[in-house]
Amino acid sequence: MDNEYKQNTLRHWYLGEYESNGEKRPMAFGQFFNRTGFYEGMNGHTSIVQSVTINHEEKEFEIQTKNTLYHCPFDSCFFERQDDSPYKLPEYEGIKAEYYKSIDTQGLSKNDMLLVVADYCEYYFEKLIYQNPDGSEGDFSGYPHIGTYTDTYLIEGSHDYYKEHSQNIDIRYYVNNGGFEFYSLGTGERNLWIENRGDSVLDIYGCGSPIELKPGKRILALKNDKSK
Repeated sequence: MDNEYKQNTLRHWYLGEYESNGEKRPMAFGQFFNRTGFYEGMNGHTSIVQSVTINHEEKEFEIQTKNTLYHCPFDSCFFERQDDSPYKLPEYEGIKAEYYKSIDTQGLSKNDMLLVVADYCEYYFEKLIYQNPDGSEGDFSGYPHIGTYTDTYLIEGSHDYYKEHSQNIDIRYYVNNGGFEFYSLGTGERNLWIENRGDSVLDIYGCGSPIELKPGKRILALKNDKSK
């Protein structure tokens, strides 16, 4: 073991739902550490969850499957995904209030857009934050395209909202091992900021000079001259 994690630790985890043959079952999703048969930081899910207990002394949830006990730290819960899960955790609201770290949007204007990425998310995409011209929260959809040689990820804004083509949001990138490369950067004439919420450095290409974005850092990746 060459890290500080216990055997069978899950990070950036949540208790979610898996459907098979029309039957829905609870499983834990996240990154595996010190788990036999998994490389470190591998994204995946457990087998069917049998029970969930809380260990205040260790500051973790203990999730039991048929054959394995997983250690799930409070401070590494993927709270945004857990909020949407039909399965509830014991004492969840109190733990979220203490450990959840929201994305800092202070200082972002209508002329800015924040792309939140992380190694614990499939295709690195976690969230896109921006404002509509009227100040309301911008909507988006994100989805992968599975390619023969490499996968891509596509992020689009609500086309119904905008009447001017120049305001359309169309962001696309190739998914690489350890990062991604943009091949479309339609930000609706907004500046593009990128924040890395994960645990690993991400290498980002396609928006000028190559970017080596360290965990917890935010960078102005694209400055749009038309944004005022």
